[in-house]
Amino acid sequence: MALLSVGLLASGLNAQVVKASVSVQANTLPAEEQTLLMSLPAQLEDYINTYEWADVNDEIEIECTIHILVETYTTRGADKLYLAQFLISSPSGENFRDQAWQFLYQPGQAFDHQRSQFDPLLDMVDYYINLVIAGELDTYILLGGTPFYNKALTIANQGTISLYARGWTARLEQVKEITDGDHLPLRQAKYYYYECLYYIEAEQDEEKARELSRKVVDLLEQVYNRVPNSVALKRFMDAHYQEFCSLFVYDESRYNVRRLISMDPSHRETYEECL
Repeated sequence: MALLSVGLLASGLNAQVVKASVSVQANTLPAEEQTLLMSLPAQLEDYINTYEWADVNDEIEIECTIHILVETYTTRGADKLYLAQFLISSPSGENFRDQAWQFLYQPGQAFDHQRSQFDPLLDMVDYYINLVIAGELDTYILLGGTPFYNKALTIANQGTISLYARGWTARLEQVKEITDGDHLPLRQAKYYYYECLYYIEAEQDEEKARELSRKVVDLLEQVYNRVPNSVALKRFMDAHYQEFCSLFVYDESRYNVRRLISMDPSHRETYEECL
């Protein structure tokens, strides 16, 4: 998330524009099979980048990077069913790696957002794009990503009862975890994290920055105390551990840093640089 004015942060924006960069790697497939996938990245970029993912306001442009690692394929009648990993990342740390994905693809097939049937390729893309939008919007508007988490939940439910159900139960549990009551403080922490950086970098308001940095750690600690092994919390910490020292620049003590070390000992050395 770029630092925005408080007025813009409070204006109730929704994301309309997504700019995705897509790559496909299929080195383990025969050369002729790799050729069949050559047009897939451009098709997916067009599918994602030309679509309005929300129906109001386009002030927020969300960037993401998608990498598809195709491992093998099988034939199902006239169709080829690919087995692949799906990786997606965004600037604010909405980073996911999905290792149990199967999809159908033929060169030149139509990619349409208005579909009557579950599509294991496009619904996977829609699911993760909605997760990324939701996570990014939570940094701009307090709990602003809720409508997009709900969309991801709907897709995952459809996936579990489709003909291509592999991995969809885990994806359903993933979005349920992110949005459950135990993780509500994490979603709130994302918003206050960036608000704190705004008051440090743009306003240089020491008192407000101290208040917000403490609030961020309080919220993260709530999640840690409830779900010590939270995947969602680890994802946030892994994405931001190198930035936390900036959050505590006005702190009068190192209490917050010590709390982070307790929650995230794997990054202890980095946090100790804040002391």
